Amino acid sequence: MRNLTILSVCLLAACGGAGEEKKAEQAQAATVEAGQWETSFEVTAMRSTDKLTPALKAAVGDKESGAACIPAGSETSPPGALFAGPGYTCATQSSYIRNGRINMSLKCSRPGISGDIMQTVQASYTGTTVEGTVDTLTYLPGPGDFAMARKFTGRKSGATCAAPGAAEKKAA
Repeated sequence: MRNLTILSVCLLAACGGAGEEKKAEQAQAATVEAGQWETSFEVTAMRSTDKLTPALKAAVGDKESGAACIPAGSETSPPGALFAGPGYTCATQSSYIRNGRINMSLKCSRPGISGDIMQTVQASYTGTTVEGTVDTLTYLPGPGDFAMARKFTGRKSGATCAAPGAAEKKAA
């Protein structure tokens, strides 16, 4: 009986330790980390929504890489550039970033395309990695509206942000 009691106490202690480790993992993933990030995107769906040629020349399977900076202090609201991809300038409309999940709405623009490019991000993250999907829908004043879906991954590549322009040269 005494051995059974000791075994029970040992098992409880082991379970308690595992719970502490899990809490530590969750605490580490409370936000994405500040610093330089590298991203890659792949188009998984592309279609015209106005039955005309899309304003963005993209096809299923197209891939591109980029870089983004998450400045210190903005870990709970990282810039849209991390999720939108190269060539987009975005403002965050709404975001939820907590416990390893990201849901974000972005209002973007892109040189050569007149009108709003709306992007919805759904992703999961650790402190130093992110992966998910970006769904894009345009509201253009003329022809060329499109819907596009992409999958993306990102990883932290440096503790500090690269000088402006350096990250773009590296990604090219």
